Formats: sequence, structure tokens, C-alpha cells
Amino acid sequence: MCAGTEIEAPFSASCSADDEANAASLLDAIASNGCDGVGEGKADGVFCGAWDPFGWCEPPASPSGPEPQGDVAQYPILLAHGFNTSTTNFWRFNDVDLALIEDGHDAFLGSVPPFDTPSVRATYLSDQIDEILASTGAEKVNLVCFSQGGLDCRYLVSPGGLNRGDVVASVSLISAPNRGTYVADLASAVLPDPESASARLIDVLTSWYGGTFSELAQDSRFVAAMESMSEATMVGFNESIVDHPEVYYQSWAGFSYVAGLPNPRDRIDELCVDAEGRRLVLETEDTRRDVMDPLLVASAAMVAHGTELRPNDGVATVESAIWGNFRGCIPADHLDQVGQIRDEGPDRRTGFDYLRFYRNIAFDLAALGF
Repeated sequence: MCAGTEIEAPFSASCSADDEANAASLLDAIASNGCDGVGEGKADGVFCGAWDPFGWCEPPASPSGPEPQGDVAQYPILLAHGFNTSTTNFWRFNDVDLALIEDGHDAFLGSVPPFDTPSVRATYLSDQIDEILASTGAEKVNLVCFSQGGLDCRYLVSPGGLNRGDVVASVSLISAPNRGTYVADLASAVLPDPESASARLIDVLTSWYGGTFSELAQDSRFVAAMESMSEATMVGFNESIVDHPEVYYQSWAGFSYVAGLPNPRDRIDELCVDAEGRRLVLETEDTRRDVMDPLLVASAAMVAHGTELRPNDGVATVESAIWGNFRGCIPADHLDQVGQIRDEGPDRRTGFDYLRFYRNIAFDLAALGF
């Protein structure tokens, strides 16, 4: 039944009346409980009653966000990836472009050097925009930008950067470190000067590593890239890379919890709100705390500024991600936000479905006239 086939009553020439009655009772229990959720009495078992940190004994949370539907976006959508990734490796947009295309949108994967500064990476996006406009006949594009990709997009559009606001309708930022990420400050404190011989050696090694998943990594600048994302450097960046007055900016911030444990200094109710103080979290009534991927736990402690425990998704704090029209917080770590590692369907604890999320962004852009 759970595999998609009907279960027939057992048959045996030697089956007693009692055996048949027990089997029938068991089949009735399976039919009534279904294949999802917890069978009656399981939640009261010894294991589930004593300790269930990952919610294995609880039914899956309902998918968060509305059912994606609406008109096709007026302008093509260009997905700008983050640091240490490409269109193919583990931190990529996991089939997001395909989902958007299936909905009827024109969607494209941006490709920039995995280890470089926003000023360099933005030039690659600029060239790709020109190619998209030429191939589609569109006048502008919508930029959907994840993590460092958000800084690239802002530099691309800003009058203080490449000033390409004339060909960009909107910039949607997903957990972009707009005010830096403290892990980059700590890394920069121990790394050599970006122009030194030691830094060049690190860059050569990074170029070799980056070359295993991106053809654009041949001249990586890892040290400079880390410095560019530090909280200290982003102060000056934000002073000069101002928003383009004719472009619509919006943002989302991610947050997660180490081992799903509560944060004693949690400020989600204070940070994830609109101008009227109303809670802006993509959740349902049965949403539970997100469990951060173990790969992000070490960096999360640094991003949180240690004992300050600033809410974050393992890479960017909620405060850093807020920019432009803040649309709210998503209960997902930095990997979950792009469907990694190889996510499928809604998260069992939070109901967050990354494809549903991006599909709704695209339909929402269409509703806004973009």
C-alpha cells in the first residue's frame, strides 16, 4: 500500500480463524493510519516519549507558502549563485531554473568565478545579461541572487558599481551578507594581505580546487574574496554601492538552529517583522525549529559572534540579510535555501520547500509587473 500497490488479504490453506482475524485487524490499522505520520500510540512509546530531537515521531509539517500560481514574469529571471559554487557543484541552485521554466518563465543560471570579489563577479553577470537580452528580445531582467551573489547583483546595478540599472527590473536577495559575515572577518585576520606572495600561493591552490567544478576559477582570488565579505569591508561597500533609484529591491533572511535546539538569545520575533511589527516568517501552524546541517555548525558559531548568538543560517545573520523591501524570514539553513544537499520536497520539520519558495518569488515578480 505504501509503495503504491494495494495490499490484499493474506491467504493460506493453513491459516487459522484467529490468524485471519489478526491479519485483517492489522490491515485495517494500516489503512486508517496511512503511510505518513505516526501510528496511534507510537508517540507515546518509550523512545518518542523520552527524546525525539529530530521530530521523527511527529507528522511532517505542512508545506509553507501559497500554492505557486499566477502569470509568467514579464522579464527573464537570472539566478546568481554564491561563493564557493558554480552551476554544477553542491551549493548550486538545485534545479530551480528547471522549475521556473516549467512554470513558463524564462530562467537562466548565472555563472561567475567561485572565488573572487563582487566587483569582478559582477562583470560576468553583466555579460550574461547582454546575452539574455539579445537571445530573448527582452528589455530587462529580474535578478534572483543568493548569498554572495546578492553582493554581485547590488554592485552590478548600483550607480557606484557597474550602473546596469537600465537593464535590471528587480533584485531579489536571498540571505545575502549585505552587512558582511563575521566568519570572513575572522578569516581575514589570519590570512595574508591579498596582494602578498603568500596570498597568491593560496589563490593558486584555490584556483586548482575551483577548477574541479568551474571553468571560471582559473584565476581565483580567495583571500580578496574573503576580505570583501567581511563586516569591516562591507561598511565602505554600502556607502559607495548604493541602490539604483529605478530598480526594485527585496530580500529574505534565513535562520536555523544547531541540532534544532532553542537559542536562548533568539531575536526572531524582533527581527523578522514588518514596519508595523507583524511577524514575517514563512511558516505554518505545525512548523518546528529547523535543524542546521552539520556542515554549517562550525561557521554558525562564528557568524553568530560567539556568545551573542545572533540568529543566522550558518553563513549570514538575519540582520545582515535584510535589505530593501524586507519580505521576511525563512526557517532554513544556508544549504536548504538552494535545495542542498540534494533536497527533495518540503522539509519535514519546517515545511519549507525551496522550489515552492522560488516559484512563488517568480509569480510574485510577475504580479508586481516585473
